[in-house]
Amino acid sequence: MTRCAVYARYSSDQQSPASIDDQIRKCREYAAEHGLEVLEHHIYADAAISGAGADRAGFQAMVKAGLKTPPAFDVLLIDDTSRLSRRMVDQMDAWERLCFAGVRVVSVSQGIDSDNEQAATLMTVHGLIDSLYIKELGKKTFRGLEGCALRGQSTGGRTYGYTNQTLDGEKRQVVNADEAEIVRRLFELHAAGMSLKNIARKLNEDKVTPPRSGKGRRQGSWCFSTIREMLRNEIYIGRVIWNRSRFEKRPGTNKRVKRARPRSEWKIMERPELRVIDPELWQRVVDRRKVVNELFAKPGAGTRRTSGAYPLSGFLKCGECGGNMIILSGRASRHGKPALKYYGCGVAHNRGVCPNKVTIRQDRIEASFFAGIQEKVLTKQFIDYVLAEMGRQMREAKRNVSGEVAALEKRRGEIEQELVNLTEAIAATRGSQAVMTAIVQREREREDVCAKLASVGRDSFEKQTDDLREFVTSSLSKIQDIMAEDTARGRALLAEHAKEIRLRPTQEGYIVEGRANGAFSGDVCLKVLRG
Repeated sequence: MTRCAVYARYSSDQQSPASIDDQIRKCREYAAEHGLEVLEHHIYADAAISGAGADRAGFQAMVKAGLKTPPAFDVLLIDDTSRLSRRMVDQMDAWERLCFAGVRVVSVSQGIDSDNEQAATLMTVHGLIDSLYIKELGKKTFRGLEGCALRGQSTGGRTYGYTNQTLDGEKRQVVNADEAEIVRRLFELHAAGMSLKNIARKLNEDKVTPPRSGKGRRQGSWCFSTIREMLRNEIYIGRVIWNRSRFEKRPGTNKRVKRARPRSEWKIMERPELRVIDPELWQRVVDRRKVVNELFAKPGAGTRRTSGAYPLSGFLKCGECGGNMIILSGRASRHGKPALKYYGCGVAHNRGVCPNKVTIRQDRIEASFFAGIQEKVLTKQFIDYVLAEMGRQMREAKRNVSGEVAALEKRRGEIEQELVNLTEAIAATRGSQAVMTAIVQREREREDVCAKLASVGRDSFEKQTDDLREFVTSSLSKIQDIMAEDTARGRALLAEHAKEIRLRPTQEGYIVEGRANGAFSGDVCLKVLRG
């Protein structure tokens, strides 16, 4: 009996989960009517996931199974073409790849069967309709949200200081008195000269509940970036700005990227009932921000977090809280040298809720880390293993060319015999020009054959092994230099072998904890370097 797989999907978490069951039921009915066997372990589904992207777990698993050699099933049943994808290019790509692999694809509701010669045309037409549907749906959704915003209704999401309530059948924002008091407090603190990080620490010390706490985050706490955005949000002075940005999905995925809209497209509405900050306090904060921007525009002023591509950034984690260890910079060093950079716990530095206050110099931790890798990798046993594997492959290559060597040696013998015969012919013909020309040609051919034999001779393999040993040893002894030359590539390679590296502070120093796939594993003790 013909083996069948089923794929089902619905887009929104506001749709009924029963939609999946209904799609599968329709596919089962089709299979029963046409004498097909549905394989229970090949029923794939994606619930509450948009069809605009192909990065769906169930979809990817189905395609992978269908593209095996041989395919895991013979027929794929779907309720309609939009279940595969709402994006025409992804829909056609999946259809064509599965059909090429020998899988018959059937859209049950639309009566499209890939075995039919008209299937490709029907797929193109329905794919275009499916693609247009999602674009038109986006326009209608935008139009509806725009109308809600202009009528003063909430368009979704939540802003700290406000609560969404349903009033007269409409969802609107109303001031949350307790949170509004916190908003006024952080505005006053910043206007009085307190930095964003110190405000975050103060709120965390006072156990003030942060925005969006308890939503699966590792550690609910205030951070300076949240406060910075709040200090710039004009809703606190009763001015709502809608349509400042839009979200676009990366092609082929459901991941959204935020894009700024031009100011001409903004919708600005005065909502005095939402005002929690008076204009005078707002202006003081604006003036304070200008002063800070001017201050830090000067080179060498103050201490700021720096950004850039460092080999270990993103890999180093705090052993106390699990947060990222971030690059900091201190005062500029003497004699005009660049400021020294330090790694420190980002949660402790920016939020003050982690007890790990230890910092460690970036250059020294990198040197110690890569020295640890070299210690594990640059051993005679490891290099011997690598070279032994290379030697095995080279010997295999040598066996592959053994037939060529035999043919060359045979031809060399033939040429030498021909030269003997030609020499004897000279004696008989007293130096015929034709014979002399033939001798010159054979000698040149013999030189070519001998050169080819030398290039694949035994000595060349041993010489290559010695050269490789020298190259591997030299390269592994300069790991840090190699990382510095191309940090992006080095970080990508490191990411293949290490997910995270934890720095656990102790009385004696930092302990580096983390195991990588491959040569480097184990713990390395680093000396603690402060301030």
